[in-house]
Amino acid sequence: TADVFFNALHSVGAVAGQKRKPVGASAPGAEVATSSSSPQAPTLFVSLVDSVSGRILHRASHSHALAPGLAGCKRIHVPAVISENWVVYSFFNQRTRRTDVGVLTLHEGMIDKKGITMFRSPDQELTFSSLESSKPIVLSKVYSMPKPVTSIGVTMTKAGISSKQFLFATGSDQVVSIDRRMLDPRRPNGELKDSEKMEGLVRYSPLLPIIPLRTPSHVYEVSSVKGITSSAANVESQSLVIAHGGPDVFFARLAPSKGFDL
Repeated sequence: TADVFFNALHSVGAVAGQKRKPVGASAPGAEVATSSSSPQAPTLFVSLVDSVSGRILHRASHSHALAPGLAGCKRIHVPAVISENWVVYSFFNQRTRRTDVGVLTLHEGMIDKKGITMFRSPDQELTFSSLESSKPIVLSKVYSMPKPVTSIGVTMTKAGISSKQFLFATGSDQVVSIDRRMLDPRRPNGELKDSEKMEGLVRYSPLLPIIPLRTPSHVYEVSSVKGITSSAANVESQSLVIAHGGPDVFFARLAPSKGFDL
């Protein structure tokens, strides 16, 4: 199952330059389960399961996702994390010989750009039921990283206003951060339209770059990281992050949106 981070949610809607914008869906009991097919036709299945009702909310499949294990066996290691309505996971792709990062975002639907004002609000259910509520709309995208991933985390802040950064512990004993906008499944494949530029979308590129300035561990090696935990600080701009699980323990204070309140 995936690590679940409960963070303060500032807004359920995505800021969009289009006439309609997606509304994030909440699934409090959601869990990520992984399974695989036979080694002759290796396929990884990532299922988003409601742990209350047992319903499968969404299932994604990825071919050639088995990695060689010990003693000639086949095994799968799928680091995953759930944050708000986002699910991010990683696996090794045998065909491309590199690490893939899968992203799922859950949405209730679309509303008009001016559907929420001081005098108007859309009709929405104020309660959520795992037995009665409809399945969410899921957007997905797959990216690649140049290094293997052993663990995934995400920054947390006091009020959820600051932008999010996903943290990846790599096989090269580094902890790197990637802005959530770079993982957005809504990144367009073609040239950006004016409306897409207004909402800050970036043109899709399959490779996620590792930027040295966004490497919290800097020049230090953090060996065998098995978990990345974050917590909010007393100020909104700061997030406290600790990477652990191996012989090394790494702690850092990150500012995803810079120190705007210091």
